[in-house]
Amino acid sequence: MLVPSGSQIKLTYEIDKPPVLAARIQELFGMKETPRIAQSRIAVLVHLLAPNYRVQQITPDLGSFWKNTYAQVRKDLKARYPKHSWPEDPLTAQAVSGAKRRN
Repeated sequence: MLVPSGSQIKLTYEIDKPPVLAARIQELFGMKETPRIAQSRIAVLVHLLAPNYRVQQITPDLGSFWKNTYAQVRKDLKARYPKHSWPEDPLTAQAVSGAKRRN
C-alpha cells in the first residue's frame, strides 16, 4: 500500500482478522482517514510505529487517532526521538520516511 511518504508498505493478512498496515507515524502524516481495500469495503487496522519500529498505537480509526490521541503520543515520543519530525498538526505536515535532515 502506498503511504503519504511515498513508501510502499505491505499489508499483513491473517485469517478472520482485518488486514494490518504497520507504518511509522511520520510516514502517515497527511493521511486523514483509515485506508480501505477491496473497493473500499474493508478498512485496514493501522499499527502506528515509533521510529524504532515498535508498535506505539493500534487504531481502526486513523482520523480519531490524529484528533484525540496524537498529542499525547507526540509528547511521549518527541522526548525520546528529537531528531524525528513531530508536528503540531499531522494532517497538514509533510510525511517523511526518515529523521530530519541536518543542514
